[in-house]
Amino acid sequence: MKDFYYILGTDTNCSSIEIKEAYRKLSKKFHPDLNQNDKYFESRFREIQEAYEVLNDPFKRRQYDSALNKFKKGQTLNNKADNTFKARPSAITKTRRGIDIAFTLILIAITCIFGDYVIKAINAPEKSKHQAAIAAIPLVPTFKVKHHKKKHFIKPQVIAAVPKVIKLIKPVKVDTVKPNPHPIQIARVEPKPVKIIAVSNNLLYTTMVKANVTGIINMREQDNLSSEVVQQIPNYSQVEVLDRGDRYYKVRYNNAIGYVPKWVVQTK
Repeated sequence: MKDFYYILGTDTNCSSIEIKEAYRKLSKKFHPDLNQNDKYFESRFREIQEAYEVLNDPFKRRQYDSALNKFKKGQTLNNKADNTFKARPSAITKTRRGIDIAFTLILIAITCIFGDYVIKAINAPEKSKHQAAIAAIPLVPTFKVKHHKKKHFIKPQVIAAVPKVIKLIKPVKVDTVKPNPHPIQIARVEPKPVKIIAVSNNLLYTTMVKANVTGIINMREQDNLSSEVVQQIPNYSQVEVLDRGDRYYKVRYNNAIGYVPKWVVQTK
């Protein structure tokens, strides 16, 4: 049951003037026009309006007060009955508690009777365990074989002297090589001319190169960005500077010559 006095924030003994004043303040605060599309304010405004319609009418207020008092008395009686029921344990609870106590006593008695045996079985010495293991192994009967002693006579061995045979080695015939009347002609192989690539020795200095985030520097054939990449130089590699330009430096790396940007070459 709704408590209209609580909704308007007034006492049960308040006057009609106090009810009107409370309704005026709350209706202005929770009016739907001031708080559009808000479900909470809409439901709150309906409750305030309903409470004001009941409490502002003297006849409706007397009926509401009578119903509210009956509701509160009934709720008080229910609370007392619940507390009494909770304070008094039921017969089922008593029975369960008695069963638990009996089971606990039985468990304690079993532990006292067989506890010593279990502890001795667990803490048995290793020697008894070893003896029990030996006893469990089946014994195989062994039979002794009689040894018949015999006399052994050593017979003298006669070794005949064998004369050494000396073989004569026959002289080997040496074949004389006859000269070939037709001498073999050997073709003369002329060496091919080797193309010598001139390497520039105009070395200015040796330094290191430092790349950007990619960690790789592209060495190009010419000193422009659209030129073909000759080789990729790893970061912090040592190069030989051959010439310096405004934007590109001519360098040599792994016997390859190309151009790299000026900013990657570390100044000496």
